[in-house]
Amino acid sequence: MEPLTTTFCPLEPTQYTRNKSLNETTWSSSQVADYSYICASLVICMLGLAGNGLLIWFLVFCVKRKPFTVYILHLAIADFLVLLCSSVTQVVNTFHIHDNIFLTYAVFLMLFGYNTGLHLLTAISVERCLSVLYPIWYQCRRPTHQSAVACALLWALSVLVSGLENFFCIAEVMPQFPECRYVYIFSCVLTFLVFVPLMVFSNLILFIQVCCNLKPRQPAKLYVIVMATVILFLVFAMPMKVLLIIAYYSNSMDASVWESLPYLNMLSTINSSINPIVYFVVGSLRRKKSRRSLKEVLLKVFEEKPEVGSRENVAQFSLPS
Repeated sequence: MEPLTTTFCPLEPTQYTRNKSLNETTWSSSQVADYSYICASLVICMLGLAGNGLLIWFLVFCVKRKPFTVYILHLAIADFLVLLCSSVTQVVNTFHIHDNIFLTYAVFLMLFGYNTGLHLLTAISVERCLSVLYPIWYQCRRPTHQSAVACALLWALSVLVSGLENFFCIAEVMPQFPECRYVYIFSCVLTFLVFVPLMVFSNLILFIQVCCNLKPRQPAKLYVIVMATVILFLVFAMPMKVLLIIAYYSNSMDASVWESLPYLNMLSTINSSINPIVYFVVGSLRRKKSRRSLKEVLLKVFEEKPEVGSRENVAQFSLPS
């Protein structure tokens, strides 16, 4: 099996046929497809880097720290890391820069950002679910620095998981078996038995609570954002994780499995790029009559108002438990 550093961006320019009589290069359709993929991937990464960079700047300098914005800031940083490393691997591949150590670290950081995004989305989903189920606790008894501590722990967990994957499966010319398989079993358990079920279950509860709200009020934009970003992650980013785990766990030698990886990686970069657009679109909903600046739209999005639930429950927040 090929090392992961070559499978993430295996679209090295394909062999070309040279017509000796005409002394010209004849480009095949596969070459055109390869370079079209690289160009499209780089455009997506550049747009995503601009969007996430603007979002990071806005959350750092223009918004007061709140539990939700802390998570969104860390998620934007993770997405920015994924896009930056993905664009670097594309450039390295395009210009034939044969530096395996540099490429290995770029792929490691990309996986690190990917894993962190998965963990952060789960934490966001669980916390939003708790804010709906237990609004009094969330407003009055929630630890002040819970978001920051949770983010720090999730980054540390991502370092552990990505470090193990890098040491046993990526950095080696040939992945170490059975150690690499054990690492991906551990990653599979964390992903599909812990984080993904928590993410899906929390959003299912959140969706039911929002839909069953009998009050004639629109659901809070925060809840729409959480559900939208989770759905997009499961559709665009999760297939790459599934393919990697299946390929490494089964020690697959099937070339077709690895050939599909670059395109799944492109879907993952789309997921990392699209979150700022989601925030802007959700913030612009029902604002057709008045034009608002980007700053005003994002400020409206990140307001934390207890719109889900009854007025009576909100009034009880000031009462002692």
